[in-house]
This record gives sequence, C-alpha cells and structure tokens, in this order.
Amino acid sequence: MKRSRRLILGTVVLAFALSACGSSSKPSSSGTTTTTGGGGAKKFSGSITLAVNPWDGSAANAAVAKVILEKQGMTVKTKDIDENAVWAALDSGTIDANLEVWPSGHAKDIETYITTKKSVIDGGLIGPTGHIGWFIPKFVADAHPEYKTWDGLKTAAAAKYFATAETGDKGQFLLGDPSYVSYDADIIKNLNLPFKVVTGGGEAALITGIDTAFKDQKPLLFYFYTPQWANAKYDLVTVKLPDITPACTASAAGQGKDGKYSCDYPTDHLMKAISAKLQSKNANAFSFLEKMKWTDNDQNTVTKYKNEDGMTIDAAAQKWVDANPTVWQAWLS
Repeated sequence: MKRSRRLILGTVVLAFALSACGSSSKPSSSGTTTTTGGGGAKKFSGSITLAVNPWDGSAANAAVAKVILEKQGMTVKTKDIDENAVWAALDSGTIDANLEVWPSGHAKDIETYITTKKSVIDGGLIGPTGHIGWFIPKFVADAHPEYKTWDGLKTAAAAKYFATAETGDKGQFLLGDPSYVSYDADIIKNLNLPFKVVTGGGEAALITGIDTAFKDQKPLLFYFYTPQWANAKYDLVTVKLPDITPACTASAAGQGKDGKYSCDYPTDHLMKAISAKLQSKNANAFSFLEKMKWTDNDQNTVTKYKNEDGMTIDAAAQKWVDANPTVWQAWLS
C-alpha cells in the first residue's frame, strides 16, 4: 500500500515538474526570448522600416531595435529622414515608426496625424528626457560669468568676444543641423542680442566645433541638448534664457513660425510615433516598439561606443544588447 502511494505520488510530482518546465519563460542560447504556455512563443517575422533622424540618439534607438528584432528573425530597414518629413511617411506607412519624437516642436503634427487623422499612433515614451538649450564652455563661464545669462550677452563686448570672421561685428551663435526645430534666430532677434546664427552642418559638425573650441580655448556660444554623450566629455555651462511664457508655448505649437519665440526651450519627455498601419500589418513588431523603453544612460552608452570607441552604430547597439538582456527581453513579451 505504501509503495502504491509512493508510486502515485512520484507520478504526480513528475507530471507537475514537466508541466512547470513546459510553461517557463527564458532566454534561449541565441538570446531570443521564448515565452511558452498560454499559446506558445510570440513569433516575429516580416519586415519593417524605422526612421533615423539626424542625431545619434535617434540612430541608437533604431539600431538597438534592429539588432533585437533581427535576432528574432525579422528584417529591419532604417531610413535617414528629418524630424519634420517623417510625419508624412508615417501617415502613408512607408516608414513604420519614429522612435524619438520631441513633442514640444511637433504639436501640430501630433494634432494632425495622431489626434485627427489617427494614421499615426502615440507609441508611448522611449524613456529619455530631452532638453535643448544654449551653452558655453566652462572656461568661458569662469572668465566671464556674466555670459551665463542672456542679459550678459546684450553688450557690444559680448558680441566682440564671440565674433568670428564670418559674423563680423556680431557674435557667433553656432547651430547644428538646419533641419532641427530651433528658435534661436527669433530668440536673438526678440531679445535684441547682437548675435548671428551660423549653421554648423549637422550634429557631428556641431560637436567638432565644440571640440575645437576646447582644444584652442576659444569662446563659443552654441545650441546643444540632452541626452547627448558629449555632455560627459566636455565641461559645459547652460546659458539662462527667459522662463517659458504662454506666448512662447503658443509660438512653439507652430514651430515658432510666427517669429515671436523669446524663451528657454521646454523640457520634452521623448515619445515614439508608430504608423497605424503597422498594428494590422505586424502586430508583434508593433507590440515590441510600444514596449521599448530605456534610459538616458542607456542611449548615451550606445552613442559613446560609436563616438568615443570608434564603433559603427550597429556594433555599438549589439554591444549594448549583449550586456543588457534583462532590459530588452521584456520588450518581446
């Protein structure tokens, strides 16, 4: 009798053990998250296209998504496109997602495509918090603390200090990519500052300008932002601009096209915009992109690998993916 009971009990325990094994969720040896039980593993297949805007943070988002989804068997294409043109591409479905939108500069796009047409879906936050501002090197701030506020930049002495051969008797204000949403020319005009905007030609050129200023110990006033890997490399000081007013908020809603913007830039909680067509075309890819969320430090780590360690953006993304499976596996669930 005891032997019979032990046999039955052993059979029951074995059955429960096998059942537990069959419903586990664990990473496979290839790094793919396999979720079984309740319908089996989520399958990823097909092809999607992700936008890459002209800054490294956007490229890092897309590259990490690409590495992970291609590990699951998908084909992921990327498309270089500026932050304004991408909305029409999301609307038509020729691009499936833009993984970094700075919403304060795209209020009309959000209203048109997400709220009214519903052809684009708010994919939630990507994680980092963004802020654009005016910066000077710390050695400039130490020598001239008055230049840490916009009031101190109103003088002829400030114009002369920051002037270049290109700007003549006006100070230079260095901007990055001309496609960026920026209000600097209007801020300068509306605050009566004796400065001229000079376009650096892109994020890499902007950082080269910063690097040259530090190497040569030359003054520089420039547009910059967070998250950005270079903030950890260079000792920068923010220039205090006027607080944001309702008038500036209204101007920003139209990307400053009324010419009235005269304040600091707003803080942005960076979001994802996903083509509504992807939801029916590839529901699992849509779900993954909605769940994708990482931190400022994660993004800066990838862009630092690229810029400081000389890696390609894909290799930098792969290095981050290899080191952080506990972060991205949840995006596949």
